[in-house]
Amino acid sequence: MIKSIIFDYGNVISEVQTGDCANEMELMTGVPAAVFRSVYDRFRFDFDRGLITGAEMYARLLDSEGYHSLALDMDLMKKIALLDMQSWRKFRQDVTDWGLSLQKQGFKLGILSNMPTEFLQYYRNEIPLFVHADYACFSCEVHVIKPEPEIYNIVLDGLGVRPEEAVFYDDMQVNIDAACNLGIHACLWTGLENARNALDNFIRCFGSV
Repeated sequence: MIKSIIFDYGNVISEVQTGDCANEMELMTGVPAAVFRSVYDRFRFDFDRGLITGAEMYARLLDSEGYHSLALDMDLMKKIALLDMQSWRKFRQDVTDWGLSLQKQGFKLGILSNMPTEFLQYYRNEIPLFVHADYACFSCEVHVIKPEPEIYNIVLDGLGVRPEEAVFYDDMQVNIDAACNLGIHACLWTGLENARNALDNFIRCFGSV
């Protein structure tokens, strides 16, 4: 029986990330936007674990690319990190409305996101699904990130459900695969319509609250 619906934030609840802020970073620094776009793959993990600040993340990036003097300018690094956080700020109202409607129907609403501390400091109380979630698990607060199995177990425990009682939406296949390996009904997010259809199929197969 499906009892809980769990959402990722980035590119699921949030508007799709375009990477446009990297162009602003290039204008601020003279460093090619492509360098800034590479930060997620190379230095994001410690940021999402809550182990470093955004400024420290971008300093590591620029230092590794040979921009040593820029990397030492922490005021500049803080401005760049703020642009990064602002680029994720907008959330989708249609997804928000759907998530809240599912909660009203009796499903437990969960959030499972690789999320840096600074984003929560700025915007946590502005995102309705964060505010109203029955349980929200953010990587920076538990110091574990997707697709590590522990973080999935944390959100399941927080919601008080078993893996087979949860449906999880994420925009990254590696995170979906990790959830499936634990027995969670996981679906790659490709849009709201597909998400609705997937949930209907899960409910037809397994029942619901």
